[in-house]
Amino acid sequence: MRRGLILWSKKEVPATVLDARVARFQKAMAVEQLDAAVLHTCFPRPAAVSFLTHFVPYWSEAVLVVLPEGAPCLFAALSKRVHGWIREVSHLGEIISAPKPGDAAAKFLKERIRGSVRIGVVDFDALPFSVVEPLAAAFGRDALIAADGVFAAIRQPPDAAEIALAEHAFGLATQALGKVGADATRTSEITSAIEASARAAGAEEAMVAL
Repeated sequence: MRRGLILWSKKEVPATVLDARVARFQKAMAVEQLDAAVLHTCFPRPAAVSFLTHFVPYWSEAVLVVLPEGAPCLFAALSKRVHGWIREVSHLGEIISAPKPGDAAAKFLKERIRGSVRIGVVDFDALPFSVVEPLAAAFGRDALIAADGVFAAIRQPPDAAEIALAEHAFGLATQALGKVGADATRTSEITSAIEASARAAGAEEAMVAL
């Protein structure tokens, strides 16, 4: 589980920026003739969903569904008691509690899409089987289209908000790595030095991979 406090600084990432990102993605979906797009978010891989909505999970997982029009819908394996917090820190349409978000997303799409279907999947190779299987069962494996290139294209060139946050994060990381002693021999010595520096500088999370 993540520790610390996750908030939404609307000065750093205004709602208008998130709306513009979703609109660019929906425009790209139309060009590729995608009826919907599916993005998965979890503790170690939150970036794609965060880019569109600012949502970052403390724990568990969620599936974001983007239709050709309207705000994205989040199917979260989190109880309703945290819906208020999700609303506070992200920019979304519907939030649906779903112990099995893949099943819920497939059912949602099945109710809204008829005929031949093309569903774009972002970060396709990393999509959990628990999400792939219900989508494939509902629409057929051929209906699932890798949309990594589509998603990457809308992030180029990056907007000012993304650049500013990346520069800030890079500064925190560089400073934190500089705190690791040259004589450090244990994983705990390395990770504790990095996290202490990053946390003290205001980082909401420090993900260290060795």
